[in-house]
Amino acid sequence: MKGLAEKGVRISLEAEKIAESASIPAEELLSLGKTFITEDDILILIRKKADLREAPLAEAPPAQFIPPSDFRPSAREFGPSLRFHEKLDVTGKSRGSGKVEDFVAYFRDRFERISRLLSAYASKYPEASLDDMKRAEGQKVRSIVMITDIRQTKNNNILMDVEDLKGKFKILFTRREEEAFSRARMLTRDDIIAVYGKATNAFIIVEDFELPDLPVSRDRKLCEKDLAIAYLSDIHFGSNKFVKPYLDGFVDWLHGNRGNPELAGKVKYISIAGDLVDGIGIYPNQERELTEKDIYRQYALFDDFINSLPDYIEIIVGPGNHDAVRRGEPMPAIPKDMIKSDVHLIGSPAFATIECSDHLIYHGTSTDSMVASMPKLSYDKPEQVMVECLKRRHLSTIFGGNAIVPERMDYMLIEKEPDVLHFGHVHKNGYTKYRGTLVINSGTFQSTTDFQLKQGHIPTPGRVPVLELMSDTLRTLDFSR
Repeated sequence: MKGLAEKGVRISLEAEKIAESASIPAEELLSLGKTFITEDDILILIRKKADLREAPLAEAPPAQFIPPSDFRPSAREFGPSLRFHEKLDVTGKSRGSGKVEDFVAYFRDRFERISRLLSAYASKYPEASLDDMKRAEGQKVRSIVMITDIRQTKNNNILMDVEDLKGKFKILFTRREEEAFSRARMLTRDDIIAVYGKATNAFIIVEDFELPDLPVSRDRKLCEKDLAIAYLSDIHFGSNKFVKPYLDGFVDWLHGNRGNPELAGKVKYISIAGDLVDGIGIYPNQERELTEKDIYRQYALFDDFINSLPDYIEIIVGPGNHDAVRRGEPMPAIPKDMIKSDVHLIGSPAFATIECSDHLIYHGTSTDSMVASMPKLSYDKPEQVMVECLKRRHLSTIFGGNAIVPERMDYMLIEKEPDVLHFGHVHKNGYTKYRGTLVINSGTFQSTTDFQLKQGHIPTPGRVPVLELMSDTLRTLDFSR
């Protein structure tokens, strides 16, 4: 690492890799005062930088949440206005058996529905299906295609195998079309796009392309009631990294015992995007990192949390990859025999109208495959991954990047534009607005795991985003302080 050798300091290859991924400058490494820096030295330094407080768990007494006598939550005065779009939730409707015809039906459904979205765009060239391409040789055409393979040519152009419902062909992005070529670097296998270009005998030379994307402009909805929604995910009850004081601080705030009690009193809804518990057998040797090794007891801890909340708050609960549901997506709702408390159980993904605001709630497992496949994306900015999902109108484009169950209907497709897109999974808060959609990744209540340390990934535990519906104002409250 530059700067270390000049000072006579050596660093192991693994330590250098972790330090670079965590963006630790040479000056900080020199401050360790060591002549040889190991992987353990870097992990200790990262944990100090994270400034995380480990919380005692099993021995901690139950927290007492008694609201002050003058706390008058305005949300108590309103009844709930909640509608779940059951057609878009796989719960109780999974029919996939893994047969070839299931895969064919799945991809056909995805292609046909996204094609309809792309067909809404005005075209400057005539439409042509891939089986007609040789007859269109020499002409400018527009075709809607699914990408099946991507590779670089010896001239450093980008060649893609594509198909539609009638045939297969190739498309070529050349460096001469600089803008289209640059954008094409973000395309992945199984993306569905509309391409414009000149047909040749071997391929379409692409001039430009379109993703299905959201409309350029869309009015934000402002609700009439002055209520708020809090967003949680990745609580991980049962993990030895679960930070109980942070979650207790959030509950105490909802009861009016911390700063900004006026905002606390507006919270009528809590949306939880999965990983309520740490689960059992999710990864090798997980039992070493568990304080509770009974899955039912883990969910009992979650029930205790729910029962500590004010009784007028509506709780929406989706599953994550650590929960007691199938790993393949779309995920059905967590079974009712796991959660005894009074909550609304939904699948992942699920579409819900909360007051006047349309919410798409998804755990976010596909973030892993997207970060691995698309340059410029990282776990540090999960909101950018979510925007790429919106551009593609799909929550998990890369089939096989994470486990997908081939249902006859593609539940991962974003047909209806959401007002709010809520993810979890990566343990990192992130927010942005994109074409009228508010994008929220709600972070975690689990401190940094050893695996995350080795990846140079620092989570943001204890931060809770809260959206005020009347003013369309998003705030982030930090309960780690």
